[in-house]
Amino acid sequence: MAAAALQDLCEEATCSICLEDFMDPITIECGHNFCRACLTRCWEGTEGEEASCPQCRAKVRRNLIPNRQLANLVEQLSHLEEEKAKESKRLCKEHQEPLKLFCQDDKTVICVICDRSKEHRDHQVVPVEEAAQEYQDLISSRLKLLEEERANILTYKAKTEEESQDLLKQTKAEMEKMKAEFKKLRQFLEDQEKLLMVQMEEVEKEIVRKKHEHLAKLSEELFSLGDLIQEMEQKCQQPPEEFLQDVGSILQRSNEKVTFENPVVFLPELKWKIWDFCDMNPFLAAVMNQFKDALVHGLRLQKANVTLDPDTAHLWLIVSEDRKSVTCGSKSQDLPDNPKRFSKRGMVLGQERFTAGRHFWEVVVRSEENWLAGVTRESVERKEDGISTAKRGILAVEKWDGEYKSTSHPTFTCLSPSDDLKRIRVSLNCAAGRVAFYNADTADHLYTFSEASFVGQTFLPLFEVFRKGHVRISP
Repeated sequence: MAAAALQDLCEEATCSICLEDFMDPITIECGHNFCRACLTRCWEGTEGEEASCPQCRAKVRRNLIPNRQLANLVEQLSHLEEEKAKESKRLCKEHQEPLKLFCQDDKTVICVICDRSKEHRDHQVVPVEEAAQEYQDLISSRLKLLEEERANILTYKAKTEEESQDLLKQTKAEMEKMKAEFKKLRQFLEDQEKLLMVQMEEVEKEIVRKKHEHLAKLSEELFSLGDLIQEMEQKCQQPPEEFLQDVGSILQRSNEKVTFENPVVFLPELKWKIWDFCDMNPFLAAVMNQFKDALVHGLRLQKANVTLDPDTAHLWLIVSEDRKSVTCGSKSQDLPDNPKRFSKRGMVLGQERFTAGRHFWEVVVRSEENWLAGVTRESVERKEDGISTAKRGILAVEKWDGEYKSTSHPTFTCLSPSDDLKRIRVSLNCAAGRVAFYNADTADHLYTFSEASFVGQTFLPLFEVFRKGHVRISP
């Protein structure tokens, strides 16, 4: 009965135009009610002081009277419907009984009739209050974990932003350095070109000047010869007695002209300059080809396939058959002590020799203790002890008694990587005499050597292990 009455009230609170609950209800002269917006749209396009009611078609004035009582009624009915919806959620859909129990097996609320049904009879059932408290505690703990996770993600996000800015800043700085180096290179080439062009233009001017001087002398000589020839031709046309007069003078002058010697116009010093220029072009072509090859080769970082040289290994060291790993054994091996072999420290060299370009290789160190990895000069001392690694010409990083160090000074430099090193990368720049070390798993920088004294020398990979230590060159 109450439900039917509520349904009737809901119908009375419905606009006959939009068939929804009244919104800003108004009343017109015929007594019918509408939403203000609905009636306004309905009367759009009509003119005059009167219009027809959309419901009864009666002619009424366009006088819209707000119906506040109806608006309040609609609001109260809305609250009642919300309460009814909430109440319906608290009732079992099948039995219309209050949902007072919680089935732990099915994770759902049930009524007392459901509890006695076959479906839930053997299930673990508890009161909803008890289950709610249990799950409230569980949700609270999960919520705390999620909030911590969100805080961690926010921290990581901020760190990512900061790291990206640092990387962009580093990239920008290196880009500007590279532009500056290419600018200096272009300026150098332009300066050299101008210098050579000036020298060649001077030689060119000297050639033209010498030519003009010589041609002027030749023109003068030709003019003199022409006069003498004309005079002699005229002499030959004279009678004998006149012809023989001054004949001795003409013959003497003709003898002088016949003995004319060609002067040296372009001296050897000038020609040597030209031959020098001729030799410069093949030189420039060869140098430019070498430069282009060296530049292209050097700009490309190459992964080196490093293998160990057993002939250089200390007698305590055991080199694997594939020459990719080395272990410190428990006793000295019976091997020839050749000049290449280290005899005082447990070191071994790589087989490869590097003189140009940029190369890298990676060394697996895992959690091993007492190891060293890096590069050295080919002339490294192998038979003496007590010499600092820096003086030996060794550029490396090491882990000794749990501490990471570099070998840049006799007293070493302590390193503090963010994580324990499992794999390191050795990056060699031969042209710059630069050796850099990185955590190969995270790309974090460890240390960089820039040794001007190493430029132009031959580099070899170097490894050292001690006390059953073991390292392996990554494939």
